[in-house]
Amino acid sequence: MVWLDNARILAILAVVMLHVAADFVFDAQLGSISWWIGNVYDSAVRWCVPVFVMISGALLLDPSKTESLQDFYKKRVSRLLIPLVFWTVVYLGWQVVKGVVKNQPESVSSLLLSVLNGTPYYHMWFLYMIVGLYLFTPFFRMVVMQASENALWVLVVAGMSIAAINSGVEKLNGQDAGLFINWFLLYVPYFFLGYLLRQTERYPPFRMIVGVFVTTFVVTSLGFFLLASASSVKIGLYFYDYLSLTVIPMSISVMFMFKRKNRPLWTTDVTKALASLTLGVYLIHPMVLEILNFAGIGAMSFTPLISIPVITFVVYLGSLVAAWCLSRIPLLKRCI
Repeated sequence: MVWLDNARILAILAVVMLHVAADFVFDAQLGSISWWIGNVYDSAVRWCVPVFVMISGALLLDPSKTESLQDFYKKRVSRLLIPLVFWTVVYLGWQVVKGVVKNQPESVSSLLLSVLNGTPYYHMWFLYMIVGLYLFTPFFRMVVMQASENALWVLVVAGMSIAAINSGVEKLNGQDAGLFINWFLLYVPYFFLGYLLRQTERYPPFRMIVGVFVTTFVVTSLGFFLLASASSVKIGLYFYDYLSLTVIPMSISVMFMFKRKNRPLWTTDVTKALASLTLGVYLIHPMVLEILNFAGIGAMSFTPLISIPVITFVVYLGSLVAAWCLSRIPLLKRCI
């Protein structure tokens, strides 16, 4: 299962790059060279969140696991709920500090509303969403145990189709997602798909995998530009959605690429160590990125073609060091 550790490491790098490139996508003039560079980098890594969900499904839906409901939930409370609560409080405090520095203080009501919306900070939505998947995982395992592989594929295809249609209608109508307690439902197909891709021994030809990735990447970047130009950036963001008609096949192709290379990126020990700090990097990296931007040395301080990958690496490395330090502190290691 080394390929899943590789997937974690590269997916978190993709998340960081996505957030670094976003400054150009949203702040540069639509269609400018800087915007296009940001758009290309951003479009190339849209698979990151679906891959994280598929990794969770590949690991958690293993029907050979016989732990009781009590044991399952006890482990997940420690692994997920503690970081969720801790970092929700941290990022509420971070918003307060930023408001004071900018002389735009945050109100208590706006802070509470952000929590009720499942977004105490922009990246925290993922933890709020995945809690729902973890909550129902024991019951999803029962489905896996009783259903045939063909039946599971039908479930995934049908569920993914419904999720894609829902996502398209929301984005094209300019609507926001519904209550965060429902978010996980749209990602259930990815969850089951992760398990199926782990189990399958059938691989598409490598040229087909690469062809799907390149095609969906190009269509994502061009589609966003054309739709944003014809309507608005908000509607154009449909092509960035993790359930869009381009990101779904892109994510599946990337997952197959990871599975084909079941060798550690570095040594086995280093790869496992880096993979174990993925959640910490995810939780910490927005702070590191914003500190760099505040100091005037962020990605927008020099040419984006170079700055985006450079700042991505710097943010990742800084977040990795911070996560490692927290993992050495007994009272805080359970928070990452």
